[in-house]
Amino acid sequence: MSKLDRMVEGVRFFTRLSAFLVFLSLSMATLGLVRIIECCSRQRIDRTVLVEGYSAGLCRLLGMRIQTHGVAKKGAALRVCNHVSWTDIPILAAGLPLRFLAKREVASWPLIGWIAGEIGTIFVHRGAGDSAKVRQALVSSLAGGSSVMVFPEGTTTSGERVKRFHPQMLGAAIEAKCSVQAITIAYHRDGQPDRLVPFTGDDDFVAHLCRLLKKPAVRVDVMFHPAVAVSASDNPADLAQMLHQKVSQGLAILREKKGASDCQSSLHDSNESGTELG
Repeated sequence: MSKLDRMVEGVRFFTRLSAFLVFLSLSMATLGLVRIIECCSRQRIDRTVLVEGYSAGLCRLLGMRIQTHGVAKKGAALRVCNHVSWTDIPILAAGLPLRFLAKREVASWPLIGWIAGEIGTIFVHRGAGDSAKVRQALVSSLAGGSSVMVFPEGTTTSGERVKRFHPQMLGAAIEAKCSVQAITIAYHRDGQPDRLVPFTGDDDFVAHLCRLLKKPAVRVDVMFHPAVAVSASDNPADLAQMLHQKVSQGLAILREKKGASDCQSSLHDSNESGTELG
């Protein structure tokens, strides 16, 4: 890296970090105000618009240029997606009213933890043996009309391929008699799979955030597959295999430059025209 490149990177980092800290402060102040109003009125305020707005703003600060493909199903559904990074959460939350199933550590992350908590994320302990309790929470949310996002791989990956989908939580859709929509997410930089965004292993959140703030914008492709109706006779393992195939096929399409440019469509519009949201 040349001296000029390092200088540009330093300026970019300082600018984005300053904006991020201001954004974080305003977000926390707004949350505090909302909670004061709720205490005074004794009524909960719908945070959907705030969460979607803050998620979209965070994506812009991180340099996420989001391109959507396909149509997000309206109404309640269990959404399943491959999992690459913590950035998946604000990207998906920016365009859809969602609840997430996430590891408990996410709750302590700056801003991301707040966004996750405000949209009703179901936090779980790894290896805590509470799968039955979590599944019942999913069933209740789906039956109550909420859409819930789960990452059935159970961990983040490099994004190169889609790991096996675990079927345990997918049975919640069968029990709640709710449809399922598969989603594929892929990150590209300079026309190639991005190596920076994946958050894997023992990577530290703050260090990873700083790396993202230093680098130029990254393209994020989000593909919504047609929703699938489920019935009481469906088998969770078969459902997991079918959804895994859909997500994997979507990733293969998005990895092809022509496919990523030809299947564009807006998240909120069924017309076949691409829209950048981030």
